[in-house]
Amino acid sequence: MGDKMNIKNNKRRKESIRKIEKVFIEMLQSKEIDKISVSQICKEAELNRSTFYSNFIDIFDLAEKVKSHLEEEFLDLYRAEYEQKSSTNNFLKLFYHIKENQIFYKTYFKLNSDNSYNSWL
Repeated sequence: MGDKMNIKNNKRRKESIRKIEKVFIEMLQSKEIDKISVSQICKEAELNRSTFYSNFIDIFDLAEKVKSHLEEEFLDLYRAEYEQKSSTNNFLKLFYHIKENQIFYKTYFKLNSDNSYNSWL
């Protein structure tokens, strides 16, 4: 019984994190990070503030985790080549990824260039 509850809770937690990150990324497309509040994210994600704070310290912690997830996703594109210590120099794969994931790259570069965000690191 306990294992089923843990699996259910983990699934719910991952779903909450996914919702929070999705709403945050959407908001970042039109707002600067210092203009986004936890309350706004929670309202849009239809989650309690306690759910946010059980997973993230603050907006900047959320931004850092989103950035890490984006980096992991990018690295997955070339992980096989890296692990085999070979390079196909397949930039076409990268260009297609950029075309298909424009919000991904826009968000990543915004998180890396936003002065108000970088001043907190």
